[in-house]
Amino acid sequence: MLGLPPLLGERYWRKPERRSESATAIPYECGIRPTGSAQVRPPVQYYLIAMFFVIFDVEAAYLYAWAVAVPETGWLGFIEVTIFVSILLASLAYLWLTGALDWHAYSRRPKVSRRQEPSVNQSTELYNDRVA
Repeated sequence: MLGLPPLLGERYWRKPERRSESATAIPYECGIRPTGSAQVRPPVQYYLIAMFFVIFDVEAAYLYAWAVAVPETGWLGFIEVTIFVSILLASLAYLWLTGALDWHAYSRRPKVSRRQEPSVNQSTELYNDRVA
C-alpha cells in the first residue's frame, strides 16, 4: 500500500509526450459535427433555481424522517417541524417578493443613467470641426 503512490508518481513524471491533434481537441458526440462553442455558460438563474431545489428537497427529506418518527416525538416534534417549515416558507416568500425566482432578462437593480457616447457620425463631425 505504501509503494503505490511512489509508483504512480514515477509513472506521472516519466509519461510519454502526447501528440496534439486537432481532431482530439474538439468535442464529439454521436457522429454529429459540433457547431458553435462548447463553452456555453448557463445563466445565473439556473444556479439559483438549482440551489432552491436542493434546499427544499432537503426539507422534504427531513419531513419524511419526521413523519416516520411522529409517535416518538409527540407534540414537541410537531412544534419543531412547524418552526422549521415556517422558516423555510418565510424564506420562499422573501425570495418570491425580491424577484429571485423571476426568469426575466432585465436586472432587478435600478438602471443607472450613463453618459451617452457619441455615434460615429457625431465623432466625425466633431473631428472635422476641430480640423477646420
